[in-house]
Amino acid sequence: MKRERGVASANSPSLLRRASVTAASVAVATVFTVLQPVCVPEALAIQPTLTEAIVEVSETSYPIIRALDPTNFRDFSTKIGDLLLKINPDKLGKAIELAIDALDSAPPEKLATFNGILKDAYADVSVDSCTMVPLPPMAIVDKFAGLASEKVNPDKLKAFKETWNPSLEALKKTDETICLPPNRASLDQLALAQADLARTFGKTETKAFVSYTGPLLKSSITAGKAISLVNDAKTLAPNASPQAKKDFAAAGKKAESASQLEVARNKMAEQKAKQAANKAALASK
Repeated sequence: MKRERGVASANSPSLLRRASVTAASVAVATVFTVLQPVCVPEALAIQPTLTEAIVEVSETSYPIIRALDPTNFRDFSTKIGDLLLKINPDKLGKAIELAIDALDSAPPEKLATFNGILKDAYADVSVDSCTMVPLPPMAIVDKFAGLASEKVNPDKLKAFKETWNPSLEALKKTDETICLPPNRASLDQLALAQADLARTFGKTETKAFVSYTGPLLKSSITAGKAISLVNDAKTLAPNASPQAKKDFAAAGKKAESASQLEVARNKMAEQKAKQAANKAALASK
């Protein structure tokens, strides 16, 4: 497979494996954050909108991402990967397949819009001059790819690659690193586009994924292991300033609250719509 200046071809098997896992990880994280059903106190109504919160997270994450230590990040990624790979293979395979179902449920026109924003963000970016940030090691990615090839319906894997390949081709990356968007504004646009896309995932597919994967992770990752991961995460960007870390943490809490509030409002709107439909149906009899 042809390579130029250490850049993996967008269609190379290694890049597809890594990028598929990377794309899935990001999108799945958004599913949990934006769509997971929870109960929200009325006091959260004073929180910023989800759009405002996402922009704030994006803004405050930029200096953190730039300061990621490659060694620490790869060690952390490996630790998480190894922890997940201890889950029963059949159960983990089902979780991956359900994640693929959710990701592939995005309407084509919405995915096309997202890809347009992604292409614009990376249009003038080159791996020769961009700010590179680390990716999870291929060794751990290959383990997940191998599990998926054994446990996931091959037709779904094929469809996933076909669906998300345009997104992967827009990224500027090597086998070990990916270019950071050139400025905070570009990162903000991508963050909002990703959240907008996640909102369009099928409700049935998303619910199936969350309902299955949530309990699976809770039963597989003990409190001690979770605390260990939290402590390790503090070492990922050792050169980031204390204020930058404080701002990012605060923004994350706001985003979590705003996300919960949006979910609660959406559920209330759905309930009102159902009640109105039921009343209309009764009135027509």
